[in-house]
Amino acid sequence: MRVEQLPLHEELEALARHYHHLQVERQNASPGSSPRRHLEDKLLRVRERFDRVLEEWVPEEELREAWRAYLDHHGPEPEGPPAIKPMVFRGRSEVTGSIVEIRGSEDELRVEVDGALIERIAAEKDFASTAPLAPYRLNENEFEEIFAASDEALQALSDFLDRGESPPWEHASELLADGLIDVHFALTPRGHRALARA
Repeated sequence: MRVEQLPLHEELEALARHYHHLQVERQNASPGSSPRRHLEDKLLRVRERFDRVLEEWVPEEELREAWRAYLDHHGPEPEGPPAIKPMVFRGRSEVTGSIVEIRGSEDELRVEVDGALIERIAAEKDFASTAPLAPYRLNENEFEEIFAASDEALQALSDFLDRGESPPWEHASELLADGLIDVHFALTPRGHRALARA
């Protein structure tokens, strides 16, 4: 995966949203209580992850400061690093071995084969199913849906959804990049399909 394709903006936004949610829960917990200490531990872990992503992947100090202000003071959400186009489908052709990636939003989806833009389509509903999809047809080729997220990431995501514990932040980049979750750590239709296949 090329660095410019990493979902850094999405991961930072997801971490910040989770941090803010935990802050509200902490404020509502009784001072000195066990639940409040548990929430403080969670806040610390989310903050450490947030700072680590900033230090490792965001070289511009001004941009790092903007993200810290967003986290600490609910400042405006920074514009950088650039957001990725959400993945709605990735498939492989058994005949040619080519990989198709379909990314975008409700306005427009970009269809790329082996990294080259082939066409733009408006077919988000075609990929909104949570059930396994039929192969995607393009120029006489059929592309079977494939997933890049590791088994470990899928298992962590499944455990999180089953138990309702803290999101598996160590796998957030991988899950976001493969289009399995959104910035709220909610499953996308593609995420449902991946877990159903696993």
